[in-house]
Amino acid sequence: MEQVKLEARRRTAGGKGDARQARRAGSVPGVAYGHGLDPIPLAVEARTLIEVLRHHRGGNVLFDLEVDGEAPGGYAAIIKQLQMDPVSDELLSVDFQWVSLTEAVQVSVPVHPQGEAAGVKAGGMLEQVLHDLLVSCLPTEIPPGIPVDVSNLEMGQTLHVSDLVIPDGVRVLTNAEESVVTVRPPHVVTEVAPAEAAEGAEEAEAEEAEGEAEEQDLPEPGDRRKVR
Repeated sequence: MEQVKLEARRRTAGGKGDARQARRAGSVPGVAYGHGLDPIPLAVEARTLIEVLRHHRGGNVLFDLEVDGEAPGGYAAIIKQLQMDPVSDELLSVDFQWVSLTEAVQVSVPVHPQGEAAGVKAGGMLEQVLHDLLVSCLPTEIPPGIPVDVSNLEMGQTLHVSDLVIPDGVRVLTNAEESVVTVRPPHVVTEVAPAEAAEGAEEAEAEEAEGEAEEQDLPEPGDRRKVR
């Protein structure tokens, strides 16, 4: 994985007011931390960051992150967390983590089903159970995603983590027995004919009336009448 150069500026205040000011100026506030380095409050241009994420389909990106023109020697950065506005989808903040190019990192990698399953052609429905895979690898070997060929998947069959083709140098940490995708049979809805529905309603009303009549004929407590 190649490094994407990204420029940032240091935020001096580092508070909520400073973050709001950064957003008004078209930037995304955030912080860079990790590897024993002091956390750096920073801001990056929102448009640039969004374009990079769109190009990589929101997956993992290895950044050559420069803060005020400088970067820690020997370290790159990955996005640890993105905060989005749930209503407007505005990018509110970003957390970067410094990583060493010679040390393995743990990241979540998206799973991408590919092809049309045989079971879907037969009328079934493809359900993706697992959307991300936890892996460990060097930062330069982080895959953009894990493709899953579902074309041979028949009705009722399931592909598990153990069935995935994993790139060299990548170690999967997710349980091998977890389901990834499955083809479920179509949901069958049984329609009741109008005549049958009316007949069932009449029977229910008759049973309810009979039950009410029996309740009315029961003796009250202390009543010595015999119940026939």
